Amino acid sequence: MSETTLPLSGIPDSALTDPYPFYERLRAAGRVHRMQTPIGLEAWFVPHYEDARALLVDPRFSKAVHHSDGPSAGDRKRESSFANNMVSTDPPEHTRLRKLVQKAFTHRRTELLRPRVQEFTDRLLDKLEKEGRADLMEDFAFPLPMMVIGELLGLPPEDLADLREKTVFFFLEESYEGNPVQRFREKQASIGEYVKKLIEHKRLNPGEDLIHGLIEARDGENRLSEKELVATVMLLIFAGFLTTVNLITNGLHALLVNRDQLALLAARPELINSAIEEFLRYESSLALIEGHATEDIEIGDTTIPAGSLIIVSVHSVNRDPAAFPDPNRLDITRNPNPHLAFSHGLHHCLGAPLARLEAQVAINAVLKRFPDLTLDCAPEDVTWHRDFFSRSLHALPVRLAP
Repeated sequence: MSETTLPLSGIPDSALTDPYPFYERLRAAGRVHRMQTPIGLEAWFVPHYEDARALLVDPRFSKAVHHSDGPSAGDRKRESSFANNMVSTDPPEHTRLRKLVQKAFTHRRTELLRPRVQEFTDRLLDKLEKEGRADLMEDFAFPLPMMVIGELLGLPPEDLADLREKTVFFFLEESYEGNPVQRFREKQASIGEYVKKLIEHKRLNPGEDLIHGLIEARDGENRLSEKELVATVMLLIFAGFLTTVNLITNGLHALLVNRDQLALLAARPELINSAIEEFLRYESSLALIEGHATEDIEIGDTTIPAGSLIIVSVHSVNRDPAAFPDPNRLDITRNPNPHLAFSHGLHHCLGAPLARLEAQVAINAVLKRFPDLTLDCAPEDVTWHRDFFSRSLHALPVRLAP
C-alpha cells in the first residue's frame, strides 16, 4: 500500500478525553494511519508498540524542527525560545547538548533532593490531615513538583505560583478553535522571557542550583549558548512540572478505582518502584511523541513520505496487547514493563529519575498517612481534560478518613 491510498481522517472528539477505545480500533485497522490532528496538522499515526520502538531509534525519525515539511518550519524554529533544546534536536547537536546537561543534571544532584521531596510531601500532607477531605490534584500533586522544581533550579518562592499558571496554560489546551498554534507560541514566549531574566539574575548571584550548573557546564571549549541555556531551563520546567503532577495524580486515581491494587501496594510498599512503572504505562501523562521523516520510511506496506509529521501515540503503544498482556488491567507487579512513557533511545527523558523519585515518595506517603483513602465522588464524576497532548485530570476529590 502506498501513502497516497490512505484517506485523511480526523480524531473523534471523544478520544480527547478517553483515548483508549479509539486507539484499540486504530491498532486493529492497521499499522499506520494518516490523520488530521485537532490543531489542523496532517500526521501519520503509529499505534503499535514494536513499530513505535523501532521508529524511535531510526535515524530517519527526526526530532529537529527544521526537518518538518512546509514553508513555515524554519520560521517556527527561529522564533521559538524553546527550539534549541535536546528534545528538538538530532545528533550531533543533540549529543553535544545532552552531554553538557548531564554534567549539571547528575544522578547525585537528583538523589540529594530525596530528603527535600520527603519534607515537602510531609508538609503538604500535614495540612491535608486537618481537613478530612481534599482535592489531591490541587492540594497536593500540583504544589509538590513545583516546590521540587523551585528547589532544583533555585527559583524565588514568590515566583512559583505565577510560573505554575504559565506552565499549566501552556500545556492544557482544551479549545482547538481559532489559532491554537499562535496561542501556544504566545504562552511559550511568556515563559521564555521569565527564564531569560532568571538567568541574568543567576549570573549576578552565584549559587549551587542546577541553573548555575548549566551556566558553568562545559566540555572542553564547548558550552551551552545563550539560546540553548534558555531552552534547556524551559525544558526542565515543562518536563519537571505538569508531567510529574499527572504521574502522581493519575497513579493515585488508578489505585482508587482499582481497590485490589491499592490494597496490595498499601500492604507491600516495597512494590512502589514497580507500581510507578505501571502507572506510567497505564495512564501516561505524555500522550504522543512527535517527529518528522527525513527520508521515506516504510512501515509494513505503507510508505511515509519524507517531510511528513509522524506521531507515536504513547497511549496506544503502552496498551498494545502484543507487548503487554491484558493491557487494560492495572497490575502493579507487571514484569517486564518496557513502556514508552519516557520515550526510547537517544531521546529517553533525562529527567525520568527525578519524576520517579517524586512519585515514589509522594504516593507511598499518601497511602501510609491515609490508609482509608477513598474517592469523594462517584468514579464516573472524575473527569479528564479534553487534551490531545497530555492525560490530565480536572480534579481528584478524596476522603482521607472514614
